[in-house]
Amino acid sequence: MFMQQVRWICAAPWLLLAAVTAGLADAARLNKGGGLQVRSAAVVNRGAEQPPRWEPLQADVATIIGLSGHADTSIQLLDTCDVVSDGPICFSERKAALLPPAVPPGLIGHWSFDERSAFDSSGSMNHGGTEFYHGPSPAGSGHSAIFHKNFMMVPNSRAFQAEDFSYSFWVYLSPYTGLADESPRWCPLLRKGVYVAQAQEFANAPAILFSFRTGHVRASITTNTSSRGDGEFVDSNARLVAGRWAHIAVVHHAKRGSLLIYMNGILDSTTRTRGKLVLNDYPLYIGGDPFTASQCEHMIFMDELRAYARAVSPHEIQAEAAPALGGLDPSFVHLGCLSCSLEEAIRSCPTGRAICSSLELHTGGYQVARSLGWLDAGTHVWTEAAVMKGRQQPSDNTVGPPLKGLGLCCAA
Repeated sequence: MFMQQVRWICAAPWLLLAAVTAGLADAARLNKGGGLQVRSAAVVNRGAEQPPRWEPLQADVATIIGLSGHADTSIQLLDTCDVVSDGPICFSERKAALLPPAVPPGLIGHWSFDERSAFDSSGSMNHGGTEFYHGPSPAGSGHSAIFHKNFMMVPNSRAFQAEDFSYSFWVYLSPYTGLADESPRWCPLLRKGVYVAQAQEFANAPAILFSFRTGHVRASITTNTSSRGDGEFVDSNARLVAGRWAHIAVVHHAKRGSLLIYMNGILDSTTRTRGKLVLNDYPLYIGGDPFTASQCEHMIFMDELRAYARAVSPHEIQAEAAPALGGLDPSFVHLGCLSCSLEEAIRSCPTGRAICSSLELHTGGYQVARSLGWLDAGTHVWTEAAVMKGRQQPSDNTVGPPLKGLGLCCAA
């Protein structure tokens, strides 16, 4: 194992952990006149050799690194570090260690927004190049990113050049003080591309937008058959509700030609694309973009943004979004139709599911429908009892137009 040779300068041993985790600059402030000296030469630890020894040095002999002031610029740059190790860092007589985070297959970007800068913890080095403000997180620990007439930019890299992709994140819409009718029709939550209508320059790979007028979410991609505007897109049935955290995931299957939107872990809407995705070399804009920053005045909070160079499976999305439903299984209920007749509601349920019973609705169905914006005040909801009654009463005996209602499907 290769290790950096590090020597103490009049500092207590416990400062090593503080130096690694909190930054060398902060660790140096804990002990006045103390710091760390990192020698560029690497040493090899073979077999059962003893671990490197910490030797005291005189401060006037060593070169101090990680001090406050202008010397801290290396900490602000995410592509440089004060201490670099190719393996785990052991401490406390090897009873504990600092290890890199586990990375699931295909993860090309993970921005938790807990750090001072937009650090990509996936190991792909796709760090954000712009600053942002911190806000509360949905889990109550850590931080989220606040975007209000601003955005975060991640430079393009080869990792983003994948026809199969998935993006997932938590989002919170701050209540809007202006008039909803005066807001733009669509504002970006993220965009990998460019959107300049005056120059007829459009590229989305992808773009995830939301409408404050309706609360709906749109996923769009530019294809070789539709290269203008939003290209080919799908709109969600669910609606983002201001003042409430929601989990959004967008998945693209290149071979299947499908574009899917998951809301709170539930497959909400899908479409079949006619053309092939057109990749681009533009940056990834998060929280907004420079093309709509002056028009989109809504404040949003975003947290735990993940980007994959593969189509993430449904159970992975359900596991990630599980807290959004308060303990309910995301597969408990499936959206059949928003406003349909009883016959249409029955046909809308996939194989293995049927219209929910009144008990199933009261034990979770209504909660899911309300959290996703499927259920409004006065909405009629079809039940299993209505299905049984409809089979006994022929439809030609119905007087007036057929009743429209919400069709929710539960496990049969």
